[in-house]
Amino acid sequence: MESFLLNMQLLNEAFHSVYEHVTLFSDSDPARLEAVRLYQKDRPLLPSYLYLLRSDELEQMPSCLQGLSFLVSGRVESGQIPADCSLLIVQDETSIPELFNLAQDTFERYTRWNQELHTAMKSDHPLDAMLEASLKVFQNPIFIHDTNFYILSCPHRAPNMLVWDKDSRTGWNIVPLSLIHDFKVDPEYLSTLTTTEACVYSAEQRGYPILYMNLWNNGRYEGRICVDELETLILPGQHLLITHLAKLILQTMQNNSLFHLNMGNDIEQFFREYLDGDIQDQSIVMKMLQFLDWKRDDHYLCLRLETGRQNIRMLSSAATLGHIETQIPEGHAFMHNNGITVLVNLTYSHTRISDVLSSLAILLREGLLKMGASSEIYDFLLLSQGYYQARTALELGKKSGSMNWCCRFDDYLLEYLLSQGGEHLSPELLCSNKLLILKQYDEKNKTDLYHTLQVYLDLERNVLQTAKALFIHRSTLFYRLERIQKLADIDYENTKERLVLQLSFQILEQRIV
Repeated sequence: MESFLLNMQLLNEAFHSVYEHVTLFSDSDPARLEAVRLYQKDRPLLPSYLYLLRSDELEQMPSCLQGLSFLVSGRVESGQIPADCSLLIVQDETSIPELFNLAQDTFERYTRWNQELHTAMKSDHPLDAMLEASLKVFQNPIFIHDTNFYILSCPHRAPNMLVWDKDSRTGWNIVPLSLIHDFKVDPEYLSTLTTTEACVYSAEQRGYPILYMNLWNNGRYEGRICVDELETLILPGQHLLITHLAKLILQTMQNNSLFHLNMGNDIEQFFREYLDGDIQDQSIVMKMLQFLDWKRDDHYLCLRLETGRQNIRMLSSAATLGHIETQIPEGHAFMHNNGITVLVNLTYSHTRISDVLSSLAILLREGLLKMGASSEIYDFLLLSQGYYQARTALELGKKSGSMNWCCRFDDYLLEYLLSQGGEHLSPELLCSNKLLILKQYDEKNKTDLYHTLQVYLDLERNVLQTAKALFIHRSTLFYRLERIQKLADIDYENTKERLVLQLSFQILEQRIV
């Protein structure tokens, strides 16, 4: 069993709860203390113990005390305080046995807590059991939520505590959607997605401070432990407590005891293999859908995010992935083929594609990212094709030189169809020969028949608008159209021929690009 080592701050808080005049002097305060001992002059001193002594014994201390910790009874003058060590001074009238017993009780209290945590790790519901055991040390409501704000455990509630919503499909408690939306635009909250240490979230958003610790599983943001300051004040020593609790929760995840959290990496691996075509067994797919509580005929969206090589560190950071999942309800973001792939269940989250895309606008702009977006997918078994759509749209957007940060496949459908047709035939052989006749005639005679026909068809054969766009008189336009008809044998009334001509213009324009 992994032990829990105290720091001087935890002992300082324990003594402050009993005595009035307690002072802590410490330049650094690592967690290294495992027990209390009475100071004896001739015995060697170890950094893992808290040594109890009277203030008059300070004068007998050796010259080198670096890394040592002392509990001192009585008044200590500033000139008596040794350097390079930690001192907890109790100036109240009390006896050495009383101080020793309080220190010993404090060590035993946290030893019992640590033992209860390890026992809870092996229970059927480890999260609930671990948080239940932690209530007496935090003395405030404590809960855990995952990346999608589902409440994984909350064994105790207090007045004025946030009331969870109930997800209609899973039955799980979840942070209210209105608050999730507030988080999306709160700079303080967004900054918390990068923290790796225990921190306090200010009272500005919720009306009370929240001590929190992010759960990072192999660099992957999996969720957060939160302690609401609703019943007692959050104390500095609790930063060490929540850090230890988070460490044991992560160990439990890695030991496959938390089915909900530790599925995170398995889900990512499944998505990678499925999108790359490495999973053909439909039963595996349906089993994963069942775990996700998704339906095959739900509506899905696939996104592909990429950046320049110089920004790959930002792209691959857990903070970026966590931010994306925070912005998109029921979205899974993961590193995939040197970029980020995002899969969104639109049905589950009751979200429109436009809302999903706009929610990532700031991230894409500030991160100099470009994104490809698939069409709306109506069958999970077609999701790999949606991934292909997203990648294709992104590539076509880059090729076109578009400055848009988002390239939707629906907007590049024509370019895609034309590019597929041009894989085996050159543009000249794929387009209508009638346009080539006009181009050759224009080059030889310095005319503008090719462009005239293009504008005429683009404006749906509107004579007035075409003449205005070309800055020519109507009679000049009629003359050109008649000349075009005779040279290339074009039938302006034939719907199919007009479509072929317009596609041919697109093909030749692509060749120019």
